[in-house]
Amino acid sequence: MSRLRGYGTAVSFAARLPGPLLPIGVMAATAAGTGSMFTTATLVCAALVGMSVGGPAASLLASRVGARNVLLVSAIVHVLMLVLMVSSIDRLTRQDTLTSDAVIYGLLLVFAAVAGLSAPATATFSRAHRWAPATLPTQAGPGVRAGLRSEVRLDDAALIAAPLMVAALSFGVGPTAGLLTSAVLTASAVPLFAVDRALPDVASIEAARSPLGGVEHAQQLLLEHRGLAPEALPDRVGLPAEVEEEAMAENPRSSEGSVASGAGWVRGLLAAALLAAALGGVLGALWITVLGSAQMLPRPSLFTVPMGLIAAASVLAGRANSQAFSSPLLLRRRRLHVTVLLGLSLVLLAVGTLASTPGSFLVLSALCVLSAVMLGRLSVALYASLGLGAPVERLPHAMSAVSGGLLLGVCLGLTLAGIAADELGYGWSTLVAVSGSLVAVVVVLGGQLWGTPGPVEPQTSTPREPGEGSA
Repeated sequence: MSRLRGYGTAVSFAARLPGPLLPIGVMAATAAGTGSMFTTATLVCAALVGMSVGGPAASLLASRVGARNVLLVSAIVHVLMLVLMVSSIDRLTRQDTLTSDAVIYGLLLVFAAVAGLSAPATATFSRAHRWAPATLPTQAGPGVRAGLRSEVRLDDAALIAAPLMVAALSFGVGPTAGLLTSAVLTASAVPLFAVDRALPDVASIEAARSPLGGVEHAQQLLLEHRGLAPEALPDRVGLPAEVEEEAMAENPRSSEGSVASGAGWVRGLLAAALLAAALGGVLGALWITVLGSAQMLPRPSLFTVPMGLIAAASVLAGRANSQAFSSPLLLRRRRLHVTVLLGLSLVLLAVGTLASTPGSFLVLSALCVLSAVMLGRLSVALYASLGLGAPVERLPHAMSAVSGGLLLGVCLGLTLAGIAADELGYGWSTLVAVSGSLVAVVVVLGGQLWGTPGPVEPQTSTPREPGEGSA
């Protein structure tokens, strides 16, 4: 039984690797083929936007045609798009005279968006499988909460392993190693995953997998904190939406003790989304900073190593001291973490602009990894504030707003950093990281985030009774 479970875990891990491999593969292949950070950034943005739409779209289609059919068809389309991207980048590299660069760039945008849209939603259907009852008593799983935690660990491991795989394979395969590896895994592991499990045809529509490490773990902590990830399956099997309704009935915190209505709710939600966008902008700038500084090396594909370290640092920082998720100290330390993030961004700017040499790659990479630690801590604090201020019935909307803000911030950070790198030099992409950190400082210190400590009211002394207090 343990061997079968280990085989299923290995297949599930391999089948969810194409998602994290896509942006890394696009970055490596496009930067090596064009040398333009702006072109690379826009293609990565197209892939990320497609991935953010692909997960919810797959959940809707599964209820009509079945989860297995959705996975198999999306795998075919995904492989086709990856092959077209590899051939188009190769033609752009050879400076084909029959097709203009603008046409090839437009086609690459379409291919990247469709590749992201068709990225197999393995993680979504695997999570839905955790809510399905076992067909046989011997197939019973460890429980819903433990199963969902296992899914988060697999997502984080895939986020870390993807860039390291590209780094190892790029020495023999070349800059298209990430795209080719994603195509091979999609063609082999995704069909095995679709056939190996009895996937339910109804999956909850959840937020897309985040490119920032630590966010998946923070989302899981939030669901557990609000009672939406039970230890075991209820008597009546239901998806998270039905469990949410039961949690609302058992814990009616809709309007009392939280800013659930009116201007307070809107301000808190906007502040959370803006902070998520600021963190995403910093992450996008860190990616372009590492990618740009590696272009001066004999092997530019080495940028994937610090990319993996950035993912690992944010994941480990998000998991540190998880039991203090609802602690007020975690919320108070947001100010410290965002201040340290701003300081690291300023040091990044100084190193990137004043010491733009091949040797500065290691220094910039180390600073980016340290910045990722702060991003991981701030992401956990952000979702902890959602657990404090968002009522259960509005929690899906709040999580979607934060995920959308993070995606928007990553795309803006990538694009602006790409423009700065092309027009001013690779080191000036760090200016976008400084700007994103400044926005995060303003939001955190602005006092609109849920969980912000309020002013301490002075205590009024009560009049003493006659004879009291005299010794």
